[in-house]
Amino acid sequence: MTPPPERQLTTTNDNETRAETMKTRASTASTKSPRRRLLGGLLTAAWCAAASMPAVAADKIQLQLNWFHLADHSPIYLAMKKGYYREEGLDLTVLRGSGSADSAKKIDLGQSDVGISDAPTILTAISKGANLKMVAVVYDKAGNNIFFRKSAGIKSPKDLVGRKIAVPPADSHRVLWPAFAATNGIDPQSVTLVNVKPEGKQAIVAANEVDGAFDLYTSHAIWEKVLGKGEVGNLLWADFGLPIYGHTYFVNNETVSRNPKLIERFLRATHKGWRDAKADPAASIDAMVEQVPGLDRTTLLATMPQILDLCVTERSSQHGLGWIEPELMQKTMDITFAGIKPDKPVALQEVFTNEFSSRIKP
Repeated sequence: MTPPPERQLTTTNDNETRAETMKTRASTASTKSPRRRLLGGLLTAAWCAAASMPAVAADKIQLQLNWFHLADHSPIYLAMKKGYYREEGLDLTVLRGSGSADSAKKIDLGQSDVGISDAPTILTAISKGANLKMVAVVYDKAGNNIFFRKSAGIKSPKDLVGRKIAVPPADSHRVLWPAFAATNGIDPQSVTLVNVKPEGKQAIVAANEVDGAFDLYTSHAIWEKVLGKGEVGNLLWADFGLPIYGHTYFVNNETVSRNPKLIERFLRATHKGWRDAKADPAASIDAMVEQVPGLDRTTLLATMPQILDLCVTERSSQHGLGWIEPELMQKTMDITFAGIKPDKPVALQEVFTNEFSSRIKP
């Protein structure tokens, strides 16, 4: 696909003023010679035509989020506010999500252009026949985690045996749980997984209906708000044998074939937002709060240090934001399929590409 044509930046009022100016010049020229009268007429016609031309329309693109709006989505809104998508000729619409598995399904069905989902969920979907490809990582280090009351007596993964743990049906933790359990010598069936809505995880733990909930480590501040400061315990899965890639930006392979420049432009604008969010986290949160009603600015801002720690790493500084290391992706695949056999063989080169890397460094 060829890059979009340059947008018409001149406003209608400016065009009208210039057209009037040219008319005046043409009128002046008409008193001097027939040749100059002709030139004046041509110039007037040209400027009137330019004034009536519509602005070039941006390419519409939809981003399917993995969940409801969280702090790690805010760099997207900062990029929108600063006009980075507009500069790329993109008209971005952001859609609320219902889980990584649901996001993967919607991109596979062609209902959106780009999605956010964790790498193990995408790998599992590909093994089941989904036509997907990861084009950049969001979480360079996975934030998979379990939260619980400190009084629950959970010190290691083995302490989860016999417990009830809340997790939404389409949550990425469900996909990764068998591998995490196997890595830590636990029978996955020895833990009861309880369905819950994404926004209800904290409440069900607070009500003591379950012993804990699977949730990203970056939500720590939200948990403290509900359970109380100093009352929240957690186990970060990366500390217990799961050093893998976390969330990614991914697309349908049809988009790779038919509109590769769309992906490149999206990532370039998005990573500019991440770069700026690293420099000014508060501005990033403010941009999202301004555009999405009902968000808790204070709590969201409190989660940004953990998010930036997981998303902006040494690899980001070396290769650029979103860069995917083949060795770590292979390890992610190995761990993902350690506890479950894939429906079909999955080759490393099929699941990701750095072809559209923005090379933008934090």
